[in-house]
Amino acid sequence: MRKLSKKILSLYAKKAIIGLASVAMVATMSLSTINVSPVKGATTSSTLVWSDEFNGNSIDASKWGFEIGTGSNGWGNNEQQYYTNRTDNAYVADGALHIRAKKEAYGGKNYTSARLNTNGKFTFTYGYVEARLALPSSQGIWPAFWMLGANIGSVGWPSCGEIDIMEAINAENKTYGTCHWNANGHAEYGKPTGNFDITQYHTYGLQWDNQYIRFFVDGNKFYEMSIANNAGDTDEFHKPFYLLLNVAVGGNWPGFSIDDSAFPQEMKVDYVRVYQDNPSFDSSSSNNVDKNNGGNSGNTGSTGNTGNTGNTDTSNTPASGMGMNSSGNNSATAYVNDSKWTDIHYSVNNGAQQNVRMTQSGNKATYTINGLKSGDNVSYWFTYCNTSGYVKDTSKYTYTHNSSGSSSGSGSSSGSSSSGNVNSTSGDVYIYQDINYGGNTASLGVGNYTLSSLLAKGFKNDDLSSIKVPFGYKVTLYDNDNFGGESMVVTSDTKWIGTAFNDRVSSIKVEKARYKIVNKHSGLCLDVAGANKASGTNVQQCEANGNIAQEWELDYNNDDYTYIIKSALTGKALDMGGWSQDNGGNAIIWDNNKTANQRWYITQVDGGYVFFINKHSNKSLEVGGWSTSNGGNVQQWDYKAQANQLWKFEMVN
Repeated sequence: MRKLSKKILSLYAKKAIIGLASVAMVATMSLSTINVSPVKGATTSSTLVWSDEFNGNSIDASKWGFEIGTGSNGWGNNEQQYYTNRTDNAYVADGALHIRAKKEAYGGKNYTSARLNTNGKFTFTYGYVEARLALPSSQGIWPAFWMLGANIGSVGWPSCGEIDIMEAINAENKTYGTCHWNANGHAEYGKPTGNFDITQYHTYGLQWDNQYIRFFVDGNKFYEMSIANNAGDTDEFHKPFYLLLNVAVGGNWPGFSIDDSAFPQEMKVDYVRVYQDNPSFDSSSSNNVDKNNGGNSGNTGSTGNTGNTGNTDTSNTPASGMGMNSSGNNSATAYVNDSKWTDIHYSVNNGAQQNVRMTQSGNKATYTINGLKSGDNVSYWFTYCNTSGYVKDTSKYTYTHNSSGSSSGSGSSSGSSSSGNVNSTSGDVYIYQDINYGGNTASLGVGNYTLSSLLAKGFKNDDLSSIKVPFGYKVTLYDNDNFGGESMVVTSDTKWIGTAFNDRVSSIKVEKARYKIVNKHSGLCLDVAGANKASGTNVQQCEANGNIAQEWELDYNNDDYTYIIKSALTGKALDMGGWSQDNGGNAIIWDNNKTANQRWYITQVDGGYVFFINKHSNKSLEVGGWSTSNGGNVQQWDYKAQANQLWKFEMVN
């Protein structure tokens, strides 16, 4: 955060690089707003040791402290704000920390803001640290995510060392990464990124070991500095540091021309995470870019739903099945398929977060949480290394435990996108006496339940307030016996069925839902060609025509968390013909044998769309050749998160 005049900086920069290895400088490639970017070149040896996901209702005082006041000479920079610990300036909401700078007279200053740190609560030496931030942008504003040496109280600045992981000033569409230290006086060296929209969420990371300090934006390295053998008197960078987050207003670097009309200004922090245990990075993995024009000089891939068909970087590909399911009256088991290793980060009923390395068996990771009771809510997410060797973080999920064996999971994100395994349960519908899945409960399979049937299951008349419905099912509630009177259709978990039906249900129908499966790119439906019922019939796309050949049902497989996608026309399964594992392998229908080439992981992404990954081939179901025509072939291909591989369920019954 501390800056000197440009002239002095130039002198110090020249002095600083004496004895340093050459500093690789690359601008970032074109950045996209994505949920969490993978760190390119990460090895499989890192473990999460500290994090704050900001999922509660207030700032965690066990992790963060406040710095209050104006500091010495405006925190050494002639900054114009007064830092407070008020919720006006720093608060947690919507799954993020908000640091808000305001235009108001306070403590002799004309602006207020907040500055948080982990000093005395958490320090570390070496590792990978990352935050996901959405930044303010206006004249005079100065947000920062940075680190200071923990010995600052005894040796002072700059001898303690400072690492600015991310700084931005004014309305510039770029950020800066900088190191400060003492080399017979203050020395610093840093570089800006290329241009991108800093007001959107991006990840800002620092990889720090005994050889290098490397800076990343959205997983792409934009410069590094050698600290090997204390090159350039850099011994400061081999000692413990703590973390800081703040938004300053004005000062020597951004200047004193401040746009008052832009206030309040806010930095949002989705998470802060620190990984250790000898994390290492392959410096050759960064994409070299021309600083002047920001253009790529190497092959770079898309990171998101781009629809590109070129050389796509698949580092953002999620594991082809993940989630959590009940595994007993008092336990639930989390799972991630197709991973080399996985860490789970979870809390029960908003309690303390637990970080655990999951048990790995082949490419599947599992971990069982014990001691749960009915109604307990588990918030969780995964950090995993996929089978291509890339490390990524998933979206955040929720799971509600039911001691009778039901479960529910839903993917949600505090950022701009979400992804998660489609809600999967054991296959039974669960009805509850009280709201929020409490009180007396009963399980219902597919069938028709009159009042006498419900009484036989121990469930009273007019006593239903909440219900859990697995994906692929449809439940109709009736306020009279024998399916008479008014009715209400429920197709998902519902914590309260509402005033109209609360404590009014006397009979229930449970049936398999039927769906059209519509391709995002073409808008056409998954279709059994010619409505032919024979095994081996081709699966294609066709415009909606109301034919049962375009209707599908789902059977959930508890043993591996996959689905069988069944044709309502025949009951036959969507199948990868000939057990193909090749790109272009053809989709057909075949007798439902529940074999691996008929099992599909279903994962949800933005806009209610899903992608299907075949268990046998680990490839994605798509419309071949980006066809938009009736009869366009349906096949499998490497997953690329593009529109011809995304589908939406539309219920037809």
